Amino acid sequence: MTKMGWRIAGRAFEKLWVAFANLTMQQKLLIVFLTLVCLPLFMISYASSYYYARSIKANTTSYATEITSKTLLKIDDYVTDLYNMSAMPLYNKDFLGWLADPNTGLAKEQGMDLYINNLNKIKPDTVSVYVFDNYGRFKYNIKTGGIRNNLDEVRDEWAKIAMEADGNPVLVSTQEVSTGKDNYYAFSVIRELKQVKFDLAPIGFIVFDTNITAFERQFRDLDDVTKGQTVLVDENDKVIYASDRSLLTRDLSSEESVRQATATSGSFPIRIDGESYITTYARSSLTNWKLIVYIPTAEVTRQAAVTRNVTLLMSGLFVLLALGIAIAISYALTRPLSKIKTLMQEVQTGNLDVSFNQRYRDEVGMLGRHFNIMVTRVRDLLEEVKTTQTRKKEAEYAALQSQINPHFIYNTLETIRMKAELNDDEEVADMTFTLGKLLRYGVNHEEQLATIGQELEHLGNYIALQNMRFSNKFTVLVDIPERDHDIGCVKLMLQPIVENAIHHAFKNRLGTGTIRIDVRHEGTDVVFIVADDGCGMSEQELKTLRERVAGRLPPAARGRGIGLRNVRERIKMQYGEAYGLRIDSREGEGTVVEIRLPLPPEREEAERC
Repeated sequence: MTKMGWRIAGRAFEKLWVAFANLTMQQKLLIVFLTLVCLPLFMISYASSYYYARSIKANTTSYATEITSKTLLKIDDYVTDLYNMSAMPLYNKDFLGWLADPNTGLAKEQGMDLYINNLNKIKPDTVSVYVFDNYGRFKYNIKTGGIRNNLDEVRDEWAKIAMEADGNPVLVSTQEVSTGKDNYYAFSVIRELKQVKFDLAPIGFIVFDTNITAFERQFRDLDDVTKGQTVLVDENDKVIYASDRSLLTRDLSSEESVRQATATSGSFPIRIDGESYITTYARSSLTNWKLIVYIPTAEVTRQAAVTRNVTLLMSGLFVLLALGIAIAISYALTRPLSKIKTLMQEVQTGNLDVSFNQRYRDEVGMLGRHFNIMVTRVRDLLEEVKTTQTRKKEAEYAALQSQINPHFIYNTLETIRMKAELNDDEEVADMTFTLGKLLRYGVNHEEQLATIGQELEHLGNYIALQNMRFSNKFTVLVDIPERDHDIGCVKLMLQPIVENAIHHAFKNRLGTGTIRIDVRHEGTDVVFIVADDGCGMSEQELKTLRERVAGRLPPAARGRGIGLRNVRERIKMQYGEAYGLRIDSREGEGTVVEIRLPLPPEREEAERC
C-alpha cells in the first residue's frame, strides 16, 4: 500500500473512531459486544469444522500410532512366550537324554509323549508340537485334527532352518496347513536342541505350530477402535495376519503403503482405490514384523461434520439470545452511571446535599461510594475553610493587640540598660541587651522561617543569659561548617531542645554540663544532632517521652516534652511527615535529639556534584 493509501485509511479510521467516541455508553457497549462476541463467534463457527476435523485427524493419528505400537508389543510378548516354550526342553535333562538316546523303550516313549503333551497345553492357540531327533524319528502332539499333510516336505526345510539358527529360535511366517480333516493358517517357531552338559552337540529340533487366531482378539479390538483394517507382515512383507482373511500369506511388497512404512513407527495419509486413509504402523525390534493399520478418513471426520452443523445452528441461536442479554446488561450498567452523572451536575450547581445509593460492590458501586466520600469531604473542607478563616481573623486581631506589649517591653529594657551603663553596672547592661535580642528574635511573628546561622546566633544569646544566671555552668560545642549555616529551618528550632536539656538533663548536677551540636548529610536530607552528657533516661521514661512528643499522650504535669513536641509539629507542618525529631537516651550517659530536615534544591545539586 502506498503512503497516500495509508493516509486515506488513517483518516477513515479516525472518522470512525470519533463517531464511535460520540455515541452513548449504552450504544458503545452494544457495538463492542456485537464486535467482540458475535463476530468472532461466527468466525469460530465457520472455522471450527476445519480445525476440529484437523484436530480429530491429528488425535486419531496419534492415538492410533500409540495403540498400534501397544498391540505390536502384545504380539511380541506372545512370541517371546513361544520362544521361551521352545527353550524349555533345554532345562529338562531327562528329555534331552531321551532325545539323544538312539535306543527306544516304553519308558522313553511315554516320558517324551507326556512332556510334549504338557508343552502343547501351555498356550491355547498352539495347534501342534513336533520334536525331531538325529535318528530320523519324531514325536508330536496334536490338539485337533491330525499331523500336517506336508510334514515330509517341510521336515528337511525345518531342519535346515534350525541348524542355521544354531540354537536360536526362528519364526516361520504364516502358511496354510492341511491335515486331511481341516485346514487352518499357522506360523511356526523352530529351535535346534543341543546337549547342554557335554559338547553342545545338536541332538534334534522342536517346532511349534500356532494358529493365527492367537492374534484375532487383539486385531478385532484394534479394528473396533479405529474403524479400519489391520495387516501384520513379516520382514519380507508377506502377510502373517490381516483383518481381511483373503490377504493371508500374500506378498505385499509392491503395495505403496507397505513400502512407505520404513521407520520404527509412524503415520502417513494415503489413497487406496479412490478412498482416503490414515495409515499408522509400527515395526517390532524382536521379530522385525510390521503392524499396519488403515483408518478411513471419512470415518474419522464423520463426527466433525455433525459437530460443524450443530455448532452453526447453536451459534445462530446464541447470537439472538446474546443480543437480548447485551441490551439488558448495557442498560443495567449505564443506568447507575447516568445517576452519578445527574448527581455530579447537582454538585456542580452547588448542591452538596446529594448521595448515591450504593447497592452493589462492583466498579460502578465503588465509584458511587467514592463519589459520596468526595462530596462529604468537600462539605468538610468547606466547613474547615470557614473555621480556618474565622480563626485566622481572630489570630490577626490578637497579633495586632500583642504588638503593643513587645514594643513597650523593648523600650523598657533599653531604659534599664541605659541606667545600668550610667551606674557602671556592665553585667546588668549586658544581660538586658542580650534579653532584648532574644525577645526581638522570638516575638517577631512576621518571619516563621530562619537559617541555621540565625538559630545558632539566637542559641548563643540564650546560653549567654543562662551562664550569667548559673555562673558559666553550661558549655555548648558547635561543630557545624560555615557552608551549612545558610540551610533553612523553622524558627526557634534549636533553642527549645537545648532549653529542654538544661531544665531536665542537668537539673540535679552540681558541676558543669556540655551540649554538643553536630551535623551530618544523608542523601537529600540533613540531620542536626543535639547531644548532652546529662542524667539521661530509663527505657520506660524514654518510651513515655516519645509518646508525648508524638502527641499520643498528653503533656506531663511539669511540662516535659512540650517544647520538643512543638518543634516536631512545626517541622512536619513545614516539610512533611518524612521529617521531624528522633530521641535516644541512656540512663546516666545523656540524651541525643536528631533533627531531620530536607536540603534546599540548590544544595541537593551541589551534593550530587
